[in-house]
Amino acid sequence: KGTVVSVLDTGCDYTHSAFQNMPANPRLSKEDVNAVLEHSMAYSIDSTIDINDVYYSEKIPFGFDYADNDSNIYPLTEDHGTHVAGIIAGQDDVITGVAVDAQLVIMKVFPDSDTGAGTDGILKALEDSVLLGVDVINMSLGSTIGFTREVDNEYLNSVYEKIEDAGIVLDVAAGNEFSGGYGGESSNTNFAHNPDSGVVGSPS
Repeated sequence: KGTVVSVLDTGCDYTHSAFQNMPANPRLSKEDVNAVLEHSMAYSIDSTIDINDVYYSEKIPFGFDYADNDSNIYPLTEDHGTHVAGIIAGQDDVITGVAVDAQLVIMKVFPDSDTGAGTDGILKALEDSVLLGVDVINMSLGSTIGFTREVDNEYLNSVYEKIEDAGIVLDVAAGNEFSGGYGGESSNTNFAHNPDSGVVGSPS
């Protein structure tokens, strides 16, 4: 109770029966969201939005699509984010989540076109999660051994440091592949001359 969880994923079917259970003691109110909205990355993307665009309910007090640059968090092609949100805080006759009285902040970072999440959208969603003062950020995403350029780390680390300084728990998937060579040009395993089979992904 009184906990807010930010979910960076494919969006959420907010009409699903699992998200009609309003929290007993909602911590993040419509007024709270409205007070910071004009300072948000979402507002910098689309300055025409108002509180009624991003406030869905007491259960979902904030939602924005950082991939398609609008306030529609409904998933067009992929229900992964709805599944994750349900595990966290959903409740109906079939589903009982881990923390049914928690509020959900839905940060859609995967586009409707069903391609991967971009770093830019993820970082903006993280910035807004800190601005909204969430307690937990869930990121069930990443790319296998997905490290890129060293120059990217400076800004990435500054965002992660803001999250740590704010006392927010950042929960990131470590990876789902059984081998760092999965999907390679020759096989799904590693060559003997390059045995690195690390599976911890980026950004975890």
